[in-house]
Amino acid sequence: MIPIDVLTVLGPGRKIHKEVLSALENQADITLNHYKLEGEPPLYGEGRIEAIARARNQVKKLGTAHFVMFLDDDVVLPKDGIKDLAYALFFNRNYAAIGIDYQNIPNQPFGRIHVAMGAVMFLRPILELINFRTEPNKCECLCCCEDIRRMGYLIDYLPGVKAKHLK
Repeated sequence: MIPIDVLTVLGPGRKIHKEVLSALENQADITLNHYKLEGEPPLYGEGRIEAIARARNQVKKLGTAHFVMFLDDDVVLPKDGIKDLAYALFFNRNYAAIGIDYQNIPNQPFGRIHVAMGAVMFLRPILELINFRTEPNKCECLCCCEDIRRMGYLIDYLPGVKAKHLK
């Protein structure tokens, strides 16, 4: 059984959808440790995206597993989705992180520039090097993707695997 740490940042007053928890319980051949952190509201002069980046930096310190997955409270994973991500990272040593598309992003010829952090698995040694941040007109997801690529690693979505985003 593969140990995986799943990290969920909850917005103030939010709860994880039951359908998301049910999908987590139905993942096979892995041992899940699910950590939840209630994020704080944006600080004075800070926007929502900056608050999310700050919360991701806090929650990433939880757990000890080699494979670490961020999962938003409204993303329903497919059966075996977590195991598929872990195997993809294990067998593709150039990747620091790989995600499951839940936004129906169209394919791009040379990989996706932006990989959403709502369903993405990292190798812990690489995640420890990342400081989630934002820049003007760039969310924490895009900044993270750019930082990973600057380190010489790859990040993308696992082909052919989709998750459901609850609205």
